[in-house]
Amino acid sequence: MSDLSAMRSYLNEELGFTPPHAMKRARYVARVPGVYPYSVVPGGIRNLEALRAAAASDRAVARHFAKFDFDHARLERIAEPRDVYVSYRIRDTVFWTRKKIHLPAGELLLTDGKIAARAKCGNQISDAAKPEISDEEPDQDVMDQPVALEPLGPPFPIRAEVSLPDLPVGQPIAQGVAGGFSFPYAPIFASPPMVLCLNKNGSIKKNCGGPKPPPSPEPSTVVLLGSGLALIVWRYRRRGAAA
Repeated sequence: MSDLSAMRSYLNEELGFTPPHAMKRARYVARVPGVYPYSVVPGGIRNLEALRAAAASDRAVARHFAKFDFDHARLERIAEPRDVYVSYRIRDTVFWTRKKIHLPAGELLLTDGKIAARAKCGNQISDAAKPEISDEEPDQDVMDQPVALEPLGPPFPIRAEVSLPDLPVGQPIAQGVAGGFSFPYAPIFASPPMVLCLNKNGSIKKNCGGPKPPPSPEPSTVVLLGSGLALIVWRYRRRGAAA
């Protein structure tokens, strides 16, 4: 194997690149049973005592049920489907829906005879529209879906092996400056740059090296130059002796 092919093989085996995008999320999302988003009472109202405890510890619940008659409260199920306005909670503020929400038959309500609330979330219902509305009003399907368990983060990406393209061997990149910061270039190999001479078929020439030094004169040329200089000196001395 040639040196160039060996170098490319080494790079392909040793270098890998992390994919820029994380792995896809799971197709199925786990949900918390009995816990719904936008609930006035998170976790719902199992009984009257649960509503009392929530009102005692949560100011938003206490304000929303301030006129509720706890002494005459009872749980009952809807006999027929109903379309009503429903309250919902965003942080510590309670709003009402702009349009009516459909309640199926059999849904459990907590009521005192005048005020009624959905037992699964503590959101009150009303046959009349209320002025407390919000631009962040959720859709009904969002309110009726249990809270989703989102993963803490995407899984660690897999380090994929990517083959490098066949690029010619070049000189190291000079140090660059951008935005006042210096980003030095660290060469992969510590050895000096290697000069390769390739034949037409792509093979490497055996007798090939760096830049060749200037050619030295042949011995015959030195002899001729020396003889010429000696002849000039001899003729000069002969003329001097004749004078």
